[in-house]
Amino acid sequence: MSAIDELFQRTRAERRKAFIPFVTAGDPDLDFTVDVLATLVERGADVCEVGIPYSDPIADGPVIQASYSRALAKKVKVDQILAALEKNRSRLTAPLVTMVSYAIVHRQGIEKYVVSAKAAGVSGAIIPDLLIEESAALAEVGRKPAFRRLQVLPPPPPRERALRS
Repeated sequence: MSAIDELFQRTRAERRKAFIPFVTAGDPDLDFTVDVLATLVERGADVCEVGIPYSDPIADGPVIQASYSRALAKKVKVDQILAALEKNRSRLTAPLVTMVSYAIVHRQGIEKYVVSAKAAGVSGAIIPDLLIEESAALAEVGRKPAFRRLQVLPPPPPRERALRS
């Protein structure tokens, strides 16, 4: 069972919602990102969502778009982000998930991304532009290292489409 599954099992048993803050990696820099994540964990974050900047976040809204643009202007790369998370794993004790474009995952290769992210202490990924119908490969690769794919569904999804994931 993944750390994400365990967390949601625990919050359900405690009859409470999970606190899941979002932080853009590399804005303003990676040291700040790690410090903010560590502080959020200390203050009770159940999971931290780490945004992996990419150049076309049109569905993410102006605040996230601006933070991604600032991080990209500083040439922040996925490998650097994962290395910073891995280096600071002892400070980041809550599960981490990345919000990442499928273009980035595809470019690296699904297996390489999952293995690298898992080694960095990441428990799963939200890939908003990955269609349910195309997500089987990621789900299969992530099954072995307990890397959870968190699917974003448009509201309201037809029940039969939601159950296919």
